[in-house]
Amino acid sequence: MRRVIFWVLIIAMLVVPVLLQAQGDSLPQAEIDRISHSVVLIVTLDGDEPIASGSGTIMTPNGQIYTNRHVVEDGDDFAILLIQDIGEQPVLRYYATPTLIHDELDLAVLQIDRDENGRRIDSNTLNLPFIEMSGAAPNIGSRIFVFGFPDIGDGYLVLTSGSITTIQNGNLSGERMPLWYQTDAQISPGNSGGLAVNSEGRMIGIPTAVRSEERTLGRLGGILTASAIQSALNMAVAAVPTLTAPQIDATTSAPNVPPPDEPTGERALTIDLASVEHNVTQDGAIGMLVHTSVHAIGYRGIPLRAAIFMFWDDGSPMLASTRTALVNRTDQDQLTSQQILTPGFDDTVYDDAWFFLPYDLFPEGESGSRGAYVEAQVGVDGADFTAFSGRSTFDYTFPDTQLVVNLTRIEHNATQDGLAGMKVYGYVNAIGYRGVPIRVALFLYWEDGTPIPGSNAPVDFQTTDGGLTVQDVVTPSYDNSEWTEFWFFVPYDYFPGGLTGVQDAYAQLELGLDGETFSTWSFTESFQLNYD
Repeated sequence: MRRVIFWVLIIAMLVVPVLLQAQGDSLPQAEIDRISHSVVLIVTLDGDEPIASGSGTIMTPNGQIYTNRHVVEDGDDFAILLIQDIGEQPVLRYYATPTLIHDELDLAVLQIDRDENGRRIDSNTLNLPFIEMSGAAPNIGSRIFVFGFPDIGDGYLVLTSGSITTIQNGNLSGERMPLWYQTDAQISPGNSGGLAVNSEGRMIGIPTAVRSEERTLGRLGGILTASAIQSALNMAVAAVPTLTAPQIDATTSAPNVPPPDEPTGERALTIDLASVEHNVTQDGAIGMLVHTSVHAIGYRGIPLRAAIFMFWDDGSPMLASTRTALVNRTDQDQLTSQQILTPGFDDTVYDDAWFFLPYDLFPEGESGSRGAYVEAQVGVDGADFTAFSGRSTFDYTFPDTQLVVNLTRIEHNATQDGLAGMKVYGYVNAIGYRGVPIRVALFLYWEDGTPIPGSNAPVDFQTTDGGLTVQDVVTPSYDNSEWTEFWFFVPYDYFPGGLTGVQDAYAQLELGLDGETFSTWSFTESFQLNYD
């Protein structure tokens, strides 16, 4: 419904040809074309309804947009329209989320995080045209050029030009600097949040306000200076929350204990579950998308660790599948997703710190459904979690077909048929594969991840690439078949010779349908080979 309402209103607005007007000297056409692809039309949405529009500028290839605070106030979502052809109307390409608000300077930063259909995207994969800030401040009389989408342009890009008429200094962060430029370039409502550039096409500020003198009809437009913007960003450079899938080792466990008392004094830290979406697709994976809001008072510049943890309905931790990397499991193997947030202000709100967990990482080994819940937690990074959200319950349905394998232990100096070697034990579980041949394999690696060569072993103990392996095929007789003590024996004579000292290595078990690629694997188990 949002898309229909949105486009009816936008199309009704875009009814006149593109308006490009310059007063005096102009930029080369190639520069105008280049810059125009970085200036965006921001449509502010309240629910499904467009309520306002303004301008913004893409300042980084991954879709960080600078604009005015008043452009984004009163909205709960923001559509981003980009120009594809300078003579055509801008089109909806993305949605964005505010990541920084500076009330004093009327400054806001948005981060593109969804495509035109509202699907989550990894912003680090974007490669958008962007504008660079100017390293030199303009002087009174310097020519400038203003890009934006004012109301008088009926949704089309408008370019005006003029001169800097006044420079207004002020104090920011204890430093005296230019805060505002006044210009005689025409700036109309809707230009707010747009782009002012110098003759080199570099940003010198954000068009922000218009003051009119009624008797003379004179108009002076205000431009928030690049130096003020940069100073504000330097104070809050770490305030933008991570919007991509977190790449942080989840080494902190989730204490399943009641929340502590509210912090006292000037510090307060809260986290709430805003919503939980199921069956969401991101980067080709289907999973759970959890939206949280974090409010930090008195933690400016202090890294905070925000996380979600999965529990069964009896309060026991939900363990991650053996396919799960460290980034999504604690050191007790609990399923989690975590990220670091560093507040840039004394009172910082993250309206949408979100977490995605693919269903492939959820546990296996059972049939049917089981009650579960997700809980969000936050605390100072490196310390215990101190703030806890409420719980969002759901039923987790196990897949109809599952292959589960765990490496349970390694027995050294075992003997078989007169040979000394190592015996590797594992647990194998096949659900929904009755009568289907399953291949079970043991692979051995050096500590750096390179396969241990099997050149001293028989051919059936070697992979096609010459790595040392032991494999077998089993055929389940039941819909749910288990092998609780599945083991492989590897004679020490099969390991490579010619080495000295102690060599670190590890073992891993893998499962898959016979004749197909291995589809699941165990956690690794380290061991040492002593060549002394």
